[in-house]
Amino acid sequence: MKEHHTTLEIYNLSLQSWSSLFKELTDLEVLRTEQKKQGLNDFTLLSSVLSVNDEARLHTRFIYALLDPNGKHYQGSRFLELFLNSIGRQDWLDLSSATVRKEYSPNSQGNQIDLYITDGKRQIVIENKLNAQDQKNQVARYLEAVGATDPALADNTLFIYLTKGRQRPSNYGLGTLSICDLSFRLLNAEMQPIAIYQNLSYLRNTSNKSIHTWLEACAEIVEQNSNLAWAINDYRSVSERATREYVSKVETLKDVLEAGIAEGKQYHQQAIQLAKELPAIHASWLDSVLTEQLDKLFQPAINSGFLTKIDVNNSELLEPYIHSVRKGKAAELLYKSKYNYFRSGKGTRNRGSFYLVTAGVFAHRLVLMMVYGTKMLHVGVLLHESELESERKTEAEVKDLGLSELARSNTGFFPFAMTNTEILGDQGILHLADFASSPQKRILEKMMKTFGCI
Repeated sequence: MKEHHTTLEIYNLSLQSWSSLFKELTDLEVLRTEQKKQGLNDFTLLSSVLSVNDEARLHTRFIYALLDPNGKHYQGSRFLELFLNSIGRQDWLDLSSATVRKEYSPNSQGNQIDLYITDGKRQIVIENKLNAQDQKNQVARYLEAVGATDPALADNTLFIYLTKGRQRPSNYGLGTLSICDLSFRLLNAEMQPIAIYQNLSYLRNTSNKSIHTWLEACAEIVEQNSNLAWAINDYRSVSERATREYVSKVETLKDVLEAGIAEGKQYHQQAIQLAKELPAIHASWLDSVLTEQLDKLFQPAINSGFLTKIDVNNSELLEPYIHSVRKGKAAELLYKSKYNYFRSGKGTRNRGSFYLVTAGVFAHRLVLMMVYGTKMLHVGVLLHESELESERKTEAEVKDLGLSELARSNTGFFPFAMTNTEILGDQGILHLADFASSPQKRILEKMMKTFGCI
């Protein structure tokens, strides 16, 4: 017999599902905070200095620094030996005479080889292709530049193609050469072998040889708490970021969603629903503050004649507070629901609500305002153009309001403004959601008191 649910039961099931999701999100934030307190983090020194995709300056040079027997790691040829072992080429070079070069131009004709290793008899050419595409005839040119053209000496040259997924160079990069999949040899136009071919991957999870096998081996042979171990592990983390295999050490929302999917929960569908509805929710919060809640806050002062709200019918009152080049366009700065920041379309930036001080010492000298620009939410005060000569006096009057020093507004609309600023799409909208307890409301209330509006 089929089980039938009443409308109330369906509603309760849905409510329980949403409650479960929000509890998981709350627990996630608690866990993330605790993990961060314990020192877990996703910091890498290398990626804070260079892009994780910087092929030449980061990847090629770091690999060179480890491979070089004369490097300041003072490990001699140990890292080079481990590299050969990791690609299945044990004893392929005489390590006692091996040298390593980076960005090497053997014939000084522009053929710059990323990494070149030789013991005087055998040689390894490593072409690093993290993201870059092959250049015309690149493989053929490089092998010719290092003298790898004699089929009788084909086993003395190893060409390594280091990528994050490509199996072989393109025909454009090979030029007149080809690759034999049976013998793993690079062949010339006469189909004669001139070098050994090997693929090496940046990917950790791959069926091919992975650079991570070598990096892990290097990390294992050095003292675990040494700067060498730290540097190698830092580079491993950078490589994983470059291949998008990195897993955060701190729990993420992605982890919660994937765990929920595995357990048959509807978290992902709910997250999609939230993503669709959030812009409308944010728009309603912003609209409520810029209309109803500001009007409610200022209504007593308006009723007593201390403030006048500026709208389309008296927009000329705003003219003395905007740049001269924008004179006559004050109405374009006034907020309307259809121009809400969180709605799509033209005219949704640089809008706000404005209230002119019309009584007391500061009458017709200041405008209280809440404005959003292209990114930021501003709350504060605009100065009348006649006040610019005595701006320091006015600045002193509001120095305790927590506003920025008098300066030209970044929006390019107001000559002088003193504001408190937040990113609207982040902390700003969260504060507006609870406007009654927001810093924006506290600032406006303090301004009204300072300027004698209450």
